[in-house]
Amino acid sequence: MTHAKEKVRKHECAVCQKKFLTKHDLKKHLRVHTDERPYVCKECNQGFRQAGSLKNHVAAKHSLGLPTLQTYVCNYCNKEFPVKERLRLHIRIHTGVKPYQCRICPKTFARGGQLVQHMRTHTGVKPYTCDICSSAFTCSANLKLHIKGHLEIRDYVCDICGKKFYRRDALKKHLTCYHGNLKAFHCKICNKQLKGHLPQHMRVHKKDKPHGCAHCGARFAQRSQLTVHQRIHSGEKPYRCQVCWKAFAHSTALKLHIRRHTGEKPFVCVLCENVSFSQLPHLKKHMLCIHKSSKPYVCSHCRSFHQTKNDLDGHYAKCQDYYNNLHQKNEIDINTIDPPMSLEKMRFLLAVLLKKISSQERLEELGFNKRLIDDILVDSIKSSGREPCKDTSLSVAEKLKKNVEILLEWTVPKQYMEKFKNEQRSTEELLEELTS
Repeated sequence: MTHAKEKVRKHECAVCQKKFLTKHDLKKHLRVHTDERPYVCKECNQGFRQAGSLKNHVAAKHSLGLPTLQTYVCNYCNKEFPVKERLRLHIRIHTGVKPYQCRICPKTFARGGQLVQHMRTHTGVKPYTCDICSSAFTCSANLKLHIKGHLEIRDYVCDICGKKFYRRDALKKHLTCYHGNLKAFHCKICNKQLKGHLPQHMRVHKKDKPHGCAHCGARFAQRSQLTVHQRIHSGEKPYRCQVCWKAFAHSTALKLHIRRHTGEKPFVCVLCENVSFSQLPHLKKHMLCIHKSSKPYVCSHCRSFHQTKNDLDGHYAKCQDYYNNLHQKNEIDINTIDPPMSLEKMRFLLAVLLKKISSQERLEELGFNKRLIDDILVDSIKSSGREPCKDTSLSVAEKLKKNVEILLEWTVPKQYMEKFKNEQRSTEELLEELTS
């Protein structure tokens, strides 16, 4: 009995040594390395390596209103594809089939392009170079993301707080962890619940500091810490205050500085009346000196002391006074909705606006940089002969928004206010535009 001979793959790629049956298959494969894209969309000029990719693009982006094309449907999730090959690749997501095996390590991949990119981690080849700073990357996607950093292009915007991100997954994580207050990562060593960055946090326990400074030899657990440290040597200060234009090397330093303009003191001593601080270390010192406690976190409901915020959060799960007060608050605040812009951001933009429209002498009279910006706005409205909002049933954020609206009605020319109203622009949008 004779066996059919296996077809000989005699056409070898000089870059990654992958072999192909025909010269044409090799030619198509080489485009992965050269990034040649001969198939160009006539509608938007986007280029593609394969004819099937162009067909897929046209069907997805430019076929609206055109006769329905034949589609190939995934039996697992009912997703449709205009090209059969795209469906075949997609199905591997469901089946877990990864036919491309790395010759150096045990890793496998669903697509050939993924294997090609992975091989560069072994060879050290980084064919994609940044024209701005000469940094090199293993794939074009990482280069594009890097260039966005230079150009400050942040396409993904949080619709809750306005924060912008370079990547879609970063925005998704921000929404889940920050606004959802989801601490999905648990450190088994110190029992901390983290919103993210668990691998970097673990380096603290392992005393692992893989990032070293080339200037002085100092070492850091996180690359971001090294980046900030290197500004000591370079003198770079990329974070600038929009109120007074003072520059800072670190975003946290800028955030603390801005509180000088807004008058915010978010760290409150619940044991004293009207005592609060702009920084946590100041509250800790106050607790130690005045209340003789090294535990700065105090439950405002039962007055128990706690060492860390994590301990306090854990205490709330058991505190009966907390649940009783929460139930009462929910009954009172059931119709209260805070504005879409965070209170912190609104105060900051108000400080920028007041700095723009007021003289230095007038700001000094009002106590700018010495008082809470909410109180400065109230006094400013009063001095103009108008009545500020004093509704005690409103939240602090709602009351501030009402007073900002009074300020804008009074200071923005009438024709512009009419235009904004006709466009149905929100107070937050108007405030952002006036301070940009």
